[in-house]
Amino acid sequence: MVIMVALLWLMSSILFFRNPQNEKIRWASFIGFCGGFGGIGALLGKGVNREDWVLYLDGIFTSIGHYFTPYGMLIFGIVYSDVISNTRKRNILKSLLLVPIFFMYPIFQVYPEFRVDFRILAIWVVPYVIAANTLLIYSAWREDHPIFKRRKILTCVFVVPMFTFALITNIILEALGIVGVWRYNPWIIVSQFLVFVYFGVKYGILGVRIRFEKEMRDSTMKAARSGTALLNHTIKNEIAKIDLLVNQIKEQIPPEEKSAENLRLVLNSTNHVLELSRRIQSRLDVITLKESEFYLRESIDLAINLLKPYLISNPNITIIKQYEVDVIIFGDKEQLQETYLNLIKNASEAMDGQGALLIKVYKTRKRIHIDFIDEGKGIGKDELNRVLDPFYSTKQNQVNYGLGLTYCYNVLKKHGGDISVKSKVNKGTTFTLSMPSKRIIDFEVNEQSNSKLMGDNSLWTKLN
Repeated sequence: MVIMVALLWLMSSILFFRNPQNEKIRWASFIGFCGGFGGIGALLGKGVNREDWVLYLDGIFTSIGHYFTPYGMLIFGIVYSDVISNTRKRNILKSLLLVPIFFMYPIFQVYPEFRVDFRILAIWVVPYVIAANTLLIYSAWREDHPIFKRRKILTCVFVVPMFTFALITNIILEALGIVGVWRYNPWIIVSQFLVFVYFGVKYGILGVRIRFEKEMRDSTMKAARSGTALLNHTIKNEIAKIDLLVNQIKEQIPPEEKSAENLRLVLNSTNHVLELSRRIQSRLDVITLKESEFYLRESIDLAINLLKPYLISNPNITIIKQYEVDVIIFGDKEQLQETYLNLIKNASEAMDGQGALLIKVYKTRKRIHIDFIDEGKGIGKDELNRVLDPFYSTKQNQVNYGLGLTYCYNVLKKHGGDISVKSKVNKGTTFTLSMPSKRIIDFEVNEQSNSKLMGDNSLWTKLN
């Protein structure tokens, strides 16, 4: 039982402290902590021949485990599935779902020993847990974005069996007169913890892995900014000295001498270093948004037009536009446009100047998504998690600084959005930009675009 409590609270702590702002994470942690309190109640023993403070703690902790754990499960299911998006209505429902708990405390004793009729407890706990499981499964079933869908399926694989087993052992069997089976719960918790660690590290459960990656990336970003600022300051000071001295020497040498030409080359080199420093700094600086309302389709088309000279020189690249919706966005048009430019140019380079790039705009329940799907060489699994990190590049050339995708990441993050990558070697890569609903002013379904490009889905099918 000690192991069960420790692992439950460890999982809950990992979830909570990695992303305490996320309501789904908070309720998932709430479930684990309440279950742990029930375990502590079992550790405190049974019978009335104990110290008063032990009896009080036993009654409080055990009642929390029996009453509030199923309540937390149902609220988690409601929040996770987002079936009620209105905050006020959701808060009212949370309060109403507490009513059975308020009835339980006056009816059944907590002190000197917790006693409850499990048949009555099952009347509301069983529907609560079944409803929670149903909402989780429904949320995964209705999700249409493949990356988010996989995450929700993995969450169901982890959470639903745990909820179901706790319901059967702690409530249903006890109500049927089969007592004591809950004592095997620690072994199930150990198994679930191992599943949690495995999926959390490899894929991500409830956003934990994503949070780890973002924290590492943000930490790298901060280190890169600090390092760049220091490097930039040093370079400017030293290059300024060199520039001053070289100019003084140049004034003393006749222009026709060969040394003057060499000095001119030195000055060109110093200017190049300063320009390089400026470009790196501009990509890593904290982005300030100049926000306005604009059509998303128009901003993407403008980015494509800006790349026309490049695309003309690569005539074997085909861009397919599939705009399922046209959205009015409130954001920084120029920064987002630069993001599209980076992704389109990267895609064309990945395809070695030959292939098709599908740009797909579509809306899910809470977000607007833009997919950039290419037919390029793809990215290996060992590199996939690093492509957004500063100074990391899969391109083997000296003119690439590994900052283009870092810039894209910064822009999306500043807008409250996200960028995800999906790739298969020799099959292509999908970059998905996601913008939150709060950025959407208005939208309309683009039926003409859908019908015209409905047959151009081979790229999408191949990657998913």
